[in-house]
Amino acid sequence: MEYNGITDKELKQMSHIEHFEQWEKINRFFPETRYVPDSDKVRTGVINLPPRKEKKRSEGLRLYTVTKNGKTYLLRTDDSAHFSEEAKLAAFADRIFNEGGAYVSSPLEVGAYLGDTMVYSLYNFFCGDNLARRLPEFSTSHQLSFGIEAGKQLRKLHSVLPEAEDALNVHEDIFIILARLVEKGIQYEGFKEAADFMKKYHALPENRPAAAVHGNFSANSLFLDSDLNVGILPLDSAQWDDPVTDLVSLSDSYSLPFIKGVFKGLYNGGLPKDFFELLCFYSTYRALSDIDAAESKEDLGIALIRAKKISDDYEKYQSAVPIWY
Repeated sequence: MEYNGITDKELKQMSHIEHFEQWEKINRFFPETRYVPDSDKVRTGVINLPPRKEKKRSEGLRLYTVTKNGKTYLLRTDDSAHFSEEAKLAAFADRIFNEGGAYVSSPLEVGAYLGDTMVYSLYNFFCGDNLARRLPEFSTSHQLSFGIEAGKQLRKLHSVLPEAEDALNVHEDIFIILARLVEKGIQYEGFKEAADFMKKYHALPENRPAAAVHGNFSANSLFLDSDLNVGILPLDSAQWDDPVTDLVSLSDSYSLPFIKGVFKGLYNGGLPKDFFELLCFYSTYRALSDIDAAESKEDLGIALIRAKKISDDYEKYQSAVPIWY
């Protein structure tokens, strides 16, 4: 018997949890939802941005969910080339769940099967509705409160610190990226000002603290459970980096009250020194990196639109505080 591509024999090889039936194959945890709030109700300042090109998934990655005895589980399967990656991701999730106490799916096991040609990862799966999809249903005060709760969850995640053997994320030298963009003839309104800002503040990230970071934190990577608690969907790109880098993706949440709530929940209401300079630096760094990494005209067009939007948000870098704040 097969369960959406997984045979009964495979299941017996894969999990110590017995009697799984009727696995439901899913392409992603929740469809990404994009919306433009009513301008009379929500001042957002970050609407109408085209989606970034997501990190390319492994062609062999398959996702399944199943509910047994009132508990829901998530199964990830991939080819064995991704064994190390899946093991590291599970270890990361285990640490932020147990050490930090974050409301995130916790791993049960990672193993090989089919003669070590495939790898599987099994997680407890905390279900709920995609938060980005639900936000428009609530008042601005509720969106703020959800943001505060999300910020508290992020603070728990950031409380987990790297150990000596943990490799920190390495950022490519911004001067090298800028040189390549000049060689490619990249131009957009605000590019010169962005380049000048990055050159001026190139040393800002030096000696910054490192912690566990989500890697793609926004309302689209969060869920709202039946009791209206905010949780974190299963991790996919977590790493060790400057915690401020986790706030770059917040513009994809499309709700200014939510974003401000995250800041408040994360920092207990008091933003740290150089916060906005760091946020501006990392936001611009990602925008320029996306332009540099674009593989098609469509990707390049999207990256340029996003980069110009960031330039506009910072009034062509006349201020490190974005206009939407």
